[in-house]
Amino acid sequence: MSERTHMFVSGRQPHAHEGSYEFESAIIRIGALLCLSFIIIHAFLLLFDMASPAAFIRGDRAIDRLDHVNQLLGAGPSTILSVALNSGVPGDFLQHAALYAVGGRQLVILCQIALGLFTLILVYRFVARASGSVKTGAATAALIIVMPGGLLNPHLLVTETWFAAFLVTGTVCICLAVIRSSYAYLYLGFASLGLASSVRPQGLLVPLALAAYIAASIPKARRASVIAALLAYGIFPISWMMLRLLLVGDFGLGPSNADLQTNLALRADRILSLPLDTTGRLGLLPFIELAAAHPLALLNTLYTDAFNLVLNPGANHLFGYYLGLGETPDGFSWLKTRDQLGMTGVIAELLRRNGALVALFAVWAAIHATLLFGVGRAGVTVFRAGRRTPTWIWIVLIVIVTTLLSGFAAGLVRWNLRSGVEPLLAILAAYGLLGTKVQT
Repeated sequence: MSERTHMFVSGRQPHAHEGSYEFESAIIRIGALLCLSFIIIHAFLLLFDMASPAAFIRGDRAIDRLDHVNQLLGAGPSTILSVALNSGVPGDFLQHAALYAVGGRQLVILCQIALGLFTLILVYRFVARASGSVKTGAATAALIIVMPGGLLNPHLLVTETWFAAFLVTGTVCICLAVIRSSYAYLYLGFASLGLASSVRPQGLLVPLALAAYIAASIPKARRASVIAALLAYGIFPISWMMLRLLLVGDFGLGPSNADLQTNLALRADRILSLPLDTTGRLGLLPFIELAAAHPLALLNTLYTDAFNLVLNPGANHLFGYYLGLGETPDGFSWLKTRDQLGMTGVIAELLRRNGALVALFAVWAAIHATLLFGVGRAGVTVFRAGRRTPTWIWIVLIVIVTTLLSGFAAGLVRWNLRSGVEPLLAILAAYGLLGTKVQT
């Protein structure tokens, strides 16, 4: 009987040392050092935040999000519901508004740091136990700590930290559901994935992809996986769309400057070499007609986006933009530089900046290269091992691929669309670097 058909029948046998005093003690000791490192790093970044309040809005769409928060906090009892229901998906601003109302910018940052710490602990403990190796768990956690999204996003008015926490929690719970033959973990995991998609619709296809995988590979869990997927979509978007239909008469996610029609228009502008925001909004069918008329231009935008999403280490945003180590002239666009001159033009622009920024970029480029090598090695191992690959690795891989590919519905695919799956990429990289011995 294969691993997958055996799941949800009698579970799996633990590693020989799993649960032993020495193993658990090592998890706690190393975990404490990792947590202390995380806290120290973010304490210094918090001091920077307090000294430079403007840094808080140096994230993607942060200024627009702050406008939504201010509109919600300034709305009266008769208008607050309408404002909330007509400002895009709820997780894009509601949690920030609630925290702002209680403790302002400082409370938002502190809560996001806490979420980052929770994600770190969750992933570290899970990987250490699932792989049977504290070293693999520690390598995963170390990568999470130094990856740019994990360093940057807790300190900005962005949603990536929230999305990553829900997405990773859902993924880990579904992995535990398979490992422990637990329907409770399965439902909890899919519910968390529903919350993740309410923060960023980039996660909307993940429950569908995982339900299809579980239904196909674990026949005993087929019915439960369908119910769990319905639970995820009931949490979001169905409940939100029904609420909007009942209260504002519109069956949709709500207007936003980051919705699908806006994103398609942004990509159309790039295809036609127009200034961004020229088109405004564009429906799916008109976009398909435009793309069919300009296939090479479309492929060029997709190619440059994929190149940036995969290879950009994110160091320039972290050190140059957020920490202010590199000046960016007014009107300068990395996207325009990349589209017109390619990555060589981006590199040339970086080399024209100060030495500290270039040195930091080189260090984080090396870290990113290590991550890519580990992920690539894991991918080769999974391809060769096939069904002998641990099921939890397959689940992590499916979530990563589905989430990243969904990001291409956005008109502006930046490296930070990777931020939501950084902890999962760290899992895959550590598995590729240290844990690629096939488990049966």
